[in-house]
Amino acid sequence: MILQVALDLTDIEQAISIAEKAARGGAHWLEVGTPLIKKEGMRAVELLKRRFPDRKIVADLKTMDTGALEVEMAARHGADVVSILGVADDKTIKDALAVARKYGIKVMVDLIGVKDKVKRAKELEKMGVHYILVHTGIDEQAQGKSPLEDLEKVVKAVKVPVAVAGGLNLETIPKVIELGATIIIVGSAITKAKDPEEVTRKIIDLFWDEYMKTIRKAMKDITEHIEEVADKLKLEEVRGLVDAMIGANKIFIYGAGRSGLVGKAFAMRLMHLDFNVYVVGETITPAFEPGDLLIAISGSGETKTIVDAAEIAKQQGGKVVAITSYKDSTLGKLADVVVEIPGRTKTDLPTDYIARQMLTQYKWTAPMGTLFEDSTMVFLDGIIALLMATFQKTEKDMRKKHATLE
Repeated sequence: MILQVALDLTDIEQAISIAEKAARGGAHWLEVGTPLIKKEGMRAVELLKRRFPDRKIVADLKTMDTGALEVEMAARHGADVVSILGVADDKTIKDALAVARKYGIKVMVDLIGVKDKVKRAKELEKMGVHYILVHTGIDEQAQGKSPLEDLEKVVKAVKVPVAVAGGLNLETIPKVIELGATIIIVGSAITKAKDPEEVTRKIIDLFWDEYMKTIRKAMKDITEHIEEVADKLKLEEVRGLVDAMIGANKIFIYGAGRSGLVGKAFAMRLMHLDFNVYVVGETITPAFEPGDLLIAISGSGETKTIVDAAEIAKQQGGKVVAITSYKDSTLGKLADVVVEIPGRTKTDLPTDYIARQMLTQYKWTAPMGTLFEDSTMVFLDGIIALLMATFQKTEKDMRKKHATLE
């Protein structure tokens, strides 16, 4: 989440003074409000950017026409984000986006005044806008209106980060967080406060309350999944892996990306236990020969480099153990032994692992291959515990093999 402080003032010195306090309190973005721009011009944008080079400066232009011209003016004076009205013509918005790309800045489109906000939000998303703002203006607030009425609908309708503004304060911010706002814009609750820094800090504390909930939920999801994997381990698969390792002349481990990091961690522990182990791709890795073992790690079982290595290992007369979520994958069919580590359920999802990644059809608390990689890491640590018991190795014994040059 991002806290954007709206400096809807007419005095530049007062705006800078409040911005300093808000920045000390932890505000992420500083908005040069529309009244301030009308009073001071682009000078206000330039002064704020010069004074706060480490903060994103939002120029709340509320552009209705000549999108390219106004975005360029703001960009040249240091704006990082500019606002365009959602009721503007599509060409105005597209022209603004083109210039924004040229200068490397972002466009936020304000839905104030838009009748069908969900429909327009979807149209804006297709155009490529960077942020969509659900905004209840001051005059609308006076009539008792609130951005909460539309926020949830817009958040559910688009994947573009959604900002929210309109009379937000310490009491209402928890609700907009719950509804899924990414950028929370606060004006008078900070700018008219006796202590703007303290109010800003309290808002950031609310953010962190939510961050901690997210972290704990993610850890709980991952931990529960690992427990499920442990319960589903098949004796014959684990025995096949351990027997192959003990009988191998040399052990080669190969994984890509995060799976590769898991493999390297496992290789290090095997080295501590005196196994003759190598990581594929390292400069000191020797030739693969008959009697050797390749442990290939791939959640999908379709990672091309891993599959290619498995084919070569088989051609060289060695064995392959696959650690994957899919026994019927290309890697699984090549392997002599398959250890199945469930990563994702196939229910209501495309069967192709890569397609699921591209379609982002995962629990957001454990993206992409997280569950497979974390479960594999813990499983392989369990294998190390088994090998320590089998060969009567203690931590003291392993420490003797620990690196001394680091």
